[in-house]
Amino acid sequence: MARSRVLSIIDLTDQEIEAWRALAARAAEPNPYFEPEMLVPAVRELSGGSDLRLLVVEGDLSGVEPGGWWAALPFEMVPGDKHWPWRHASTGSDFLALYCPLGTPLVDGARVDEAVEALVDAFHERRRELGQAIDLHLLSRDGRANQRLEEVCRERGIPVHSWGGDPRGAVRFDEGESGSWAERMPRGKSLARGRRRLERAVGETLVLEDRGDDPEIAKAFLDFEQQGWKGDASRGGMGFRSRRGGQEWFTQMLAGFAETGRAHVFALVAGGVLLHMAVIVCTGSTAFGYFDVYSEEWARYGPGAIGRVMALSWLDENSDVEVFDSSMNPSLYKDATDLFPDRLTMVSSTVVTGSVVARLTMRVMRAAARVVRRVR
Repeated sequence: MARSRVLSIIDLTDQEIEAWRALAARAAEPNPYFEPEMLVPAVRELSGGSDLRLLVVEGDLSGVEPGGWWAALPFEMVPGDKHWPWRHASTGSDFLALYCPLGTPLVDGARVDEAVEALVDAFHERRRELGQAIDLHLLSRDGRANQRLEEVCRERGIPVHSWGGDPRGAVRFDEGESGSWAERMPRGKSLARGRRRLERAVGETLVLEDRGDDPEIAKAFLDFEQQGWKGDASRGGMGFRSRRGGQEWFTQMLAGFAETGRAHVFALVAGGVLLHMAVIVCTGSTAFGYFDVYSEEWARYGPGAIGRVMALSWLDENSDVEVFDSSMNPSLYKDATDLFPDRLTMVSSTVVTGSVVARLTMRVMRAAARVVRRVR
């Protein structure tokens, strides 16, 4: 047996945060963007996150079952849209979409099938709180959680409308028949030439430093960001200091991951010149590229691309990482996506959680969408 609850993240107790953290550590698929290190300081410090909720599935606490959290999924309520006509739950709200480029729920890796089934049960049990439907944004198409979710919904006749499927850049470090990741780099030779040109221009050899354990690294990153367009709101920049509470959130988030040795902040330097910085968070055998910023003074030499590739080499040589997820939206960052040799396909879906009427509504919407596609 399992039970479900909807919790306000801003009101979580220390015990609940620890249960959430323990679930993340044993999750079937890692997702640092849905961990307490990411979201607890976000709702406390950033404007717009106070309505963030957490759907939790936990084991029977009677002693018959081991207890603990089996699944957790953050969400916010959003207005009706083309996927669902009424106000409903979503993991792709404006707030979550800005900071969470992966929407895979945290599911207990020791009981994936059972936990996903219980999560679907929770969708139905909490249907009124979810608005009869929930949008699940950016799940890994081939991930265990998504595949089991699709199976359970199909077995139970639950309507699901899927969309998206754009592949984003990734690296698989294990060598296969097609060669190592470095040999598969689409722009490997041109990047090597660009690196040599940059070194000649600066007059020093490029060096990559991991400064993740520096207690002042958050400030250093934000200072560097402030020097470029990301720190200039008049140029469309969305630097962290331009948002109320952004500096506090970024500092606490980075410290939380650094405390367990999972945060890398790579600095690409040549002599005393700082050229690029990148924040990468590791969870298990997967690394996630989160934020980076480059020096505009040297932009014509491509320090961003060079820094990313050197960071990949560092991970390959100094860690147990098997997969690097760039976490980049390919529609916004096509050039950066093309940099990586592999792809991870993300899918998004709307799952109906409610009554027969709600399920009928989804079937009508899907049929109408098919008619529109044929007409086009």
